[in-house]
Amino acid sequence: MPRILSNEPCKVTFQDNIAGGNITLEYTLPSAEDRIKYSNSMISRKGRKVEAVYGETRMKYGEKILSGIKDGDFLKNDGTKLSSNPESPAYNADWKKMIVDFAPDVIAMLAMHVFENALTINETELEDPI
Repeated sequence: MPRILSNEPCKVTFQDNIAGGNITLEYTLPSAEDRIKYSNSMISRKGRKVEAVYGETRMKYGEKILSGIKDGDFLKNDGTKLSSNPESPAYNADWKKMIVDFAPDVIAMLAMHVFENALTINETELEDPI
């Protein structure tokens, strides 16, 4: 399948081992500048102290690119569906804040998928040169 080069939202589906099902997220493709900032943000240097700040970076940039959730993939505490679609009866203007606050693992996984694991080597197609 070819990669579509556009500003249209992308979708990814993850298996949610906490809920026991799948969740689908919509996200915007990060710019080249954001990809560089993401990589540079993974390490913090304060004087002589160098510290890995993977979690903070993943949360910041995952939240930035998250643009939507599939209706019904998340429920609020009262059991009602949560939606990011303003035309849905389940829409909640604070949908993104709720995901960040109560499902930070989802935000981090989105960031890792988009910024860190977008490309992998297809081992089955590699040929041994010898």
